Amino acid sequence: MRTSRFVRTLCLGIALGAAVSFAGCGRKEAAALSESEGNYTAAPGARPAEAPLEQQTEQKLDPLTRDDVEIYLKVMRAAAGRVKNPAASDKAALEGARKILAGSASGRVPMQDDVKTLEQANLVALSMDQIVAEEMKIDGRMYRGIAEAIESAVQNPALTITSDKSRQPGADHAPTPLEERLSGVNAANEKFLTPYREEVKKLMAAVRNPANLPK
Repeated sequence: MRTSRFVRTLCLGIALGAAVSFAGCGRKEAAALSESEGNYTAAPGARPAEAPLEQQTEQKLDPLTRDDVEIYLKVMRAAAGRVKNPAASDKAALEGARKILAGSASGRVPMQDDVKTLEQANLVALSMDQIVAEEMKIDGRMYRGIAEAIESAVQNPALTITSDKSRQPGADHAPTPLEERLSGVNAANEKFLTPYREEVKKLMAAVRNPANLPK
């Protein structure tokens, strides 16, 4: 998801470098421990086998269907409404994040519990659809795959950024199998989404707007 992935990286990161570093270290240590406990014995200098395409991206790798779009619109419409009228738990997460940000600005180092609060606030501000999908008992991985596919084909009007051309295959870079697959799928999805494009843009602007982030 070109635009929504970028938006998520905005999630309070600059003001909360210490908190992110703390959480990141924990994840790295857990990964290292997991590897040390496993039976992985790669030969020195050997290249790891490339993961299957389905494990390299969350995006659905087959062209979208009408059912896919209906699921996405159902979730995003509900999410857009909830962004306008947040639940008590949503308000609490955003208010908690504001307090953490204020404390960080004054020199307080965020704690582990603060990271959880910030992650929830980020979901509320930029990924309310994930919260709604979970409440609707929709499989999260399936939904994210559909959302990635749709939002890779429709530009988020809430963002005023240019695409990163350095990541696009060029004359000196042979497309990877994943890039080739995504290129064809995205082209098909762009045409398929023509009747839905304007509504998708409006929903993305409401649900994935950086202005929703607590300050």
